[in-house]
Amino acid sequence: MIRELSNADYHAHPAISSSDVKAVAAKSLAHWKGKAYKKSPAFALGSAVHAMVLEPQHDLVRRGPEDRRGDKWKKAQLAADLDGKILLTEGDHDLATAMSDPIKAHPVVSRWLAAPDFVAEASFFAKDPVAGIEIKCRPDGYIPSAGIVFDLKTTQDASPDGFPREVRKYGYDLQAAFYLRCLRAAGHMADTFIFVCIEKEAPYAIGLHELTIPYLANADMKVSSTLQKISNAIATDDYTTGWPLINSIDLPRWQTDQPEADIFDDASDF
Repeated sequence: MIRELSNADYHAHPAISSSDVKAVAAKSLAHWKGKAYKKSPAFALGSAVHAMVLEPQHDLVRRGPEDRRGDKWKKAQLAADLDGKILLTEGDHDLATAMSDPIKAHPVVSRWLAAPDFVAEASFFAKDPVAGIEIKCRPDGYIPSAGIVFDLKTTQDASPDGFPREVRKYGYDLQAAFYLRCLRAAGHMADTFIFVCIEKEAPYAIGLHELTIPYLANADMKVSSTLQKISNAIATDDYTTGWPLINSIDLPRWQTDQPEADIFDDASDF
C-alpha cells in the first residue's frame, strides 16, 4: 500500500488497472492498447467532488473564472496545473460543494471517513494469481480493519432502480470485482465493496449500493478471462479487435418473429 503516490505516477505505472480490464471486456484489445485519456469538465467536476470529500485537508480544488472562455481561463488553468490543483468554473465549484457536503454528512459515509485507519486514494500493486500479470488499483476509500472498500460515483440516478443500469452500462461490476481481487492479491483484507452514489442535481440524493455475491462472482470470472486475454496479448504483442474481416448483419429478431396474433389468426382458419 502506497499512500503518497501521485495520481499521475499511479496512472503512469504499467500494471493493469480496472479501466484496462473494462476497456478490453467492453470493446477490444485494440481499443485498450490505443486508448487516449481526455479530460473534460465532467471529469474535473467528479475529481473535485472526490477531493472535497476524501482529502479536504489538501485544499485541492480552486474556484476559477465564471466560464472557460478566453485568456483569463487559460492563465488560471496554467496556474492550477503548476500548483497541482483542480480548477472549476464558479458554477461548477458551487455544484461540487453542494454535492460533497451531503456525502460527508451521510450517516454511514461519515463514519467511514472518521475511521482511525481510513485511507483515501492509496495505491495497491500485486501479481494477479490467475493471469500472472501485474495489476493495480487505487480505491477512493479503504478501511483495512473492516475490509471495506468504497468508490464515489457522480450520477444522474442514484436510486435502487436507476443505478443498476449504470453498473451494466459502464462495467462497474468488473471494477468492484477487480478492486477486491487486487487488494486481496496484495495481502490486504477486502470483503465489501460499496458504491457511494451522489446525484448531480438537487436535492443531491445519495444511494449506497453493494453487488450481491453471485453478481460479484460472475464479474470476477469475467475479470479472470479478460486478464488472461491481456496476458496473452502482451506475450504475443498482438492487439487486434478480434472482429471478422467482413461482418454480416442479419435482420433483428423483432423483424423476423411472427407475432402471436398472426399465429392465432392462422389457426382459426381450420
